[in-house]
Amino acid sequence: IQNLALLTCNNLVRINLSEHTDMMDLLGAESPCDPSKNDGALFKWQDGPLLLAVKNGSWVLLDELNLAQQSVLEGLNALLDHRAEIFIPELNKTFNCSPTFKIFATQNPMNEGGGRKGLPKSFLNRFTKVYMESLTTDDFHHILHTQYDGLPQGLLRSILSFNDAVKRAVSERKIGQSGGPWDFNFRDVTRCIDIIFAYMRTPS
Repeated sequence: IQNLALLTCNNLVRINLSEHTDMMDLLGAESPCDPSKNDGALFKWQDGPLLLAVKNGSWVLLDELNLAQQSVLEGLNALLDHRAEIFIPELNKTFNCSPTFKIFATQNPMNEGGGRKGLPKSFLNRFTKVYMESLTTDDFHHILHTQYDGLPQGLLRSILSFNDAVKRAVSERKIGQSGGPWDFNFRDVTRCIDIIFAYMRTPS
């Protein structure tokens, strides 16, 4: 989505959702302000990232959609259906979506835990669904070889082999029984490589 936005010259606003996110985080709220600069008012409305995107016609990427509260999903309905608008009670005003405004969303499988839940089919039907297969070791190798040009190939293969061994041990319930479920993914591999590069750059 980030690459598509870049290629089509659209501004992308990425919003990470969690079970603690509410509509006020997305749309905005009254915030304390300097009365001398606001006609004596003690509070001033501050637009949230989603409302700003609606006004500016930006693209929005809602990350971890299936961690969001039900109230957030319900609040998004008016943006996703034929109305294409959002009403802000505090302002008593309705904002219509710009023609360039689009919402994208991502979610990980429920079996990864962390409070993820199945979303209502009626809500998911508002999206065009794209399913992504898990990256293979060959995918990891190709991406990381390009991303970390200075990393020795033998070391890269060793890191990927170790990551696969840990994933396999977890899936076979040999390790990681406490505090799971665990997932060892692309993010973990890049963190490992970043640590190695930082160590390599540190003067001895």
